[in-house]
Amino acid sequence: MNYKLEDCLKYADETRDLILKENALIEIPNLLKNNYDFDSVCIIADENTYRVAGEKAENIILSAGINISGKHIFPAEPRLNAEYEHIRFLKKWLPSLPSYPRIVPVAVGAGTLNDLVKRTSMELELGYFCVPTASSVDGFTPNGASLLMDGFKQTLPCPAPRALAVDTDIIAKAPAYLNSSGFGDLASKIIAGTDWIIADMASSLEAPEAHKILPIAWDMVQNGLIDVLQRSIDAHKGDKNAVSLLFEKLAITGLAMQYMKNSRPVSGTEHLFSHVWEMEGLKVNGVPVTHGHKVGIGTLSATAFTEIFFKDPNAPPLPSPSFKRPSLEERRAEVSAAFKDSRAHDKIIIEAEAKYMDNKKAEAITELFKDSWKEIRTKVLERMIPYSELKAMLQKAGCPVVPEEIGIKRDYAIATARRAQMIRCKYCILDLSWDMGNFAPILAEIENSSQYLY
Repeated sequence: MNYKLEDCLKYADETRDLILKENALIEIPNLLKNNYDFDSVCIIADENTYRVAGEKAENIILSAGINISGKHIFPAEPRLNAEYEHIRFLKKWLPSLPSYPRIVPVAVGAGTLNDLVKRTSMELELGYFCVPTASSVDGFTPNGASLLMDGFKQTLPCPAPRALAVDTDIIAKAPAYLNSSGFGDLASKIIAGTDWIIADMASSLEAPEAHKILPIAWDMVQNGLIDVLQRSIDAHKGDKNAVSLLFEKLAITGLAMQYMKNSRPVSGTEHLFSHVWEMEGLKVNGVPVTHGHKVGIGTLSATAFTEIFFKDPNAPPLPSPSFKRPSLEERRAEVSAAFKDSRAHDKIIIEAEAKYMDNKKAEAITELFKDSWKEIRTKVLERMIPYSELKAMLQKAGCPVVPEEIGIKRDYAIATARRAQMIRCKYCILDLSWDMGNFAPILAEIENSSQYLY
């Protein structure tokens, strides 16, 4: 079944209403009155998003006789980041407003601002309202916020907005780099799907955080995905139909996460690459690289890894001749050395320990995949977009397609796989390869290829 937005909202237990159309902002008063018990609202935006949507939303709210008890406008520069420090500020500012706590924060902006308001609202036990200004991420509708806390990129739990008003005229006029970012985020769901197929098989042997496929969440994300990618490829050009289609599918993938209460349907290996780079504060000419553009390069990197892993139709790659599975203490030392200068060092050690399996379980999983090789290989490759086609698609959509475009060198991007495998307890292709002992040979083959990440 190809789920439409209205179908998916029936499975959401937090988001009650989402209006996606021209002039959607005029619906804000009714959406507020129908979904919240409140005395006033406050507006949170940045200088750019207030100019393109916040001021109009403010006038519509006031004209409807709804009180606005305050507004906070972040500076346009430097570009807002997802640091938890902003939440600490908002948690002090919101309680200072008249009518608190009977107040609805109205987030007017793209993904980062939405995540900051989302988490703040949860910590203050407030329901919030969202006015997206770009089709830039899948993060408007999930029950979680992707934030940097003490240097560690993580998805912190928090309810999704109860209601959203998405004006297609506004999101179509967003900067090209934001809507191309959304395309990169949507393309990442291809690898999220192949990783879920792998995790589903590994779940039979209780591999850590290896989730079984949940059919409704799977169908929300995967059904029709490639078709939507093909039809939304001109979103970065401001094509209104393409941008609307892109936003709708991104919102649906977020609702799948809201339904499952886990990010498994929407992220896999590709996001682990991105998380490493986000923790490093990746910038180009002093400007932070968008989440979707990092994820796009992560998706290409993960596609290269997956293609090589499943290249042989008869068997998985052989382990490295020198491979010896480390003890837990040895593994802890490896991870510690890889992140010795990171503020997130201690949290990453915890994640790495949580995902470590003893030799008996790792060998059992290896044998399971060997015995089921043709079946699992067929399932994974059926979901994949071949690397060359994916690169062409991303390039046409205005996304970066080589590591240098996001400020890193090719060898550094490839080497990121080692740290990406360490940071999150969430079973994926990197974990399977590491368990099988063929991780290093696969990276070497990517490094020596004339195709991948060029």
